[in-house]
Amino acid sequence: MNWTSRHVAVDDVQVFEPDWRALRDAGDENPFMHAAVELLKSSLGLASALAGIVPGQPLGLHAAIRCGLLVRACKLCTDLLADVCVLKGRQQLALIRELIETLANLSYLCGDDEHGSRHVAFLQDSLIAEREFLKAVERQQALNGGAELPIEARIRASIIETALAAGIDLEQLPGRRQINWPTALDRIEMAFGATAYPAFRTGSGAVHGTWHDVLRNHLVQVDGGFEPNFQAVPPRPQPLLSAAIQLTTTAITYLRRQPDVHQRMFNEPLAAALGFAFRADETHERWLTTGGVQRRGALSVAG
Repeated sequence: MNWTSRHVAVDDVQVFEPDWRALRDAGDENPFMHAAVELLKSSLGLASALAGIVPGQPLGLHAAIRCGLLVRACKLCTDLLADVCVLKGRQQLALIRELIETLANLSYLCGDDEHGSRHVAFLQDSLIAEREFLKAVERQQALNGGAELPIEARIRASIIETALAAGIDLEQLPGRRQINWPTALDRIEMAFGATAYPAFRTGSGAVHGTWHDVLRNHLVQVDGGFEPNFQAVPPRPQPLLSAAIQLTTTAITYLRRQPDVHQRMFNEPLAAALGFAFRADETHERWLTTGGVQRRGALSVAG
């Protein structure tokens, strides 16, 4: 079978290795931010190259789901880098939440059996919301005497097209309780261990604007009450390092389902990128526990 690259060649990706002495002797967090940005760029380049290698014929449905999830993860990491380097990291935690679940889904699907039951459950669970949305449109039509607005017609057509592409009849779709799709907690812990779920939950506050997020990031507590806070929260290395580790880990899982020729191409650079990201994260944690948190100061994320 002929395979072609639709994105970037793996040979064009340079795996970044941090200056370990600079990290060890850092007087503030800037060296860690620089390393985190560059490490995520390396992981992103490798994952993009891997997702971009496809056979000369169209992908089947299940392979397409996995490929699409990896492409989505790459786009989220691109957004994360842009947010941190250009937009002061305002959406950092929200993007991490999206990324963690996307990668956990991909990792879970990569462990599917020959019958594809996990992929079927993924599609069915995804389409539950579409079916409910269609019912809401139908209820609104009934209130309007059965007349269908142009926007409602477009929504209906889009939902039907989505279901047809998945090979699923919405009328035959089981209820959510009958679909064997694990919870987010289970999927995330299976993919990344117990420590990843708290980061996912932290991102929930950023997405939904909970009291914790409002108090921490958008208000200042003063005598007698509160004042508005329009200052941006400085980006930190931890989300970027976590993204690099999780993206590379999942890319390695994805790679195991690819032909041997691609495994030989990607095994070494992915292993190197993952090792550097783990070491940088561990170095940063040691730096924080030895007093680095008192020396953080202003951050620069250029690089």
